[in-house]
Amino acid sequence: MNDTSRKIVLALIALLVTFALIMALWLNRDIKNKGVFKKKYRSVRVTQVKLKSNSAEVCLSGKLVAKNRIDLFTEVGGVLMNDNFREGNFFEKGDVIAKLNSKEFEAALKAQKTKLITQVSSIMGDLKIDFSNEYLKWESFLNQVDVNSPLPDIPAVGSQKLKRFIAGKGVLNSYYSLKSQEEKLSKYSIRTPFQGVLTKAVVKKGTLVIPGQKIGTYINPGVYELETEISLSDLQFISIGSVFTIQSSELTESWRGTVSRINNSINASSQMVKIYITVSGVSLKEGMFLTADGKVTKFKNTLSINRKLVKNGGVYLVDSNKIKFKPVEVLHVNKSKAIVKGLNQDDKYVTDNMKGLYDGMEVDVVRVEDVNR
Repeated sequence: MNDTSRKIVLALIALLVTFALIMALWLNRDIKNKGVFKKKYRSVRVTQVKLKSNSAEVCLSGKLVAKNRIDLFTEVGGVLMNDNFREGNFFEKGDVIAKLNSKEFEAALKAQKTKLITQVSSIMGDLKIDFSNEYLKWESFLNQVDVNSPLPDIPAVGSQKLKRFIAGKGVLNSYYSLKSQEEKLSKYSIRTPFQGVLTKAVVKKGTLVIPGQKIGTYINPGVYELETEISLSDLQFISIGSVFTIQSSELTESWRGTVSRINNSINASSQMVKIYITVSGVSLKEGMFLTADGKVTKFKNTLSINRKLVKNGGVYLVDSNKIKFKPVEVLHVNKSKAIVKGLNQDDKYVTDNMKGLYDGMEVDVVRVEDVNR
């Protein structure tokens, strides 16, 4: 046997010996050291259901507008005379907030009153003779007519004959024309209908104002309305008198507001309904952006949970370490919470790791959270 054949035989013998040793070790392995296989399940956290009364929470936001707010317009023309027509000035009810130059108009009015005195004086002789019963009344009226004072009431005309006589002399036409001019004269002075502040002044002293021109904005800073919109789903929980807590992101204060008006039409673009919440406070200013939170309708024997935990109209429960899908009745939903009905006291519902859960799936409960903590 040559050297090459000897090497091949020795290699085969070594291979057989190695295989035999491996088989011996395999057959004589310690069975007790073999680990027992344990199946792993998904870990989930659950919370125990605690049924109680829960209030529907409605969250709104909007801009503050003065409840008593008027835009000031002039009905006559003239130069603005008063210097206190400035933004931020306060006025009492009945104060003159804007005074226009009326000297020319007043002079023309006095001239017409003088003409009326002349007309009445010219008929006094006829009245004394033909209408002696009416004479004293007209004499008293004539004595009361003063060019510097408003016209007194004209005497009542007792007969058609007297009426035609007076009208024929132009007395009635002159009198009612003067009453119209006196009314126009009053429009040269704009008086405040309530106590308030001038928030916008378009003109200043010395400005020529034309009839129909807007000259400013006047508000009562004591009472405001928060203009906001509400969805149709939340509108069913709101009524006149519903209470809201009003807050500002800029201030630490909060205010109590009540719903005073609800619009009867819907915004076609947003599909929302406008409501108005009345609120008052020293720190409030027109134009502020505020939020309103209100706890309105109460639901008994319900659960308030994160709205994301409600899937396909139901909630995932854990019973004997198995997932159970239970349909619930969703009574109210806001931005973060949902109020549901249909669960039993002390049911355990899944609060996380919900992706891929299905009815009957086995899970491992790692923690039970107390919702009342």
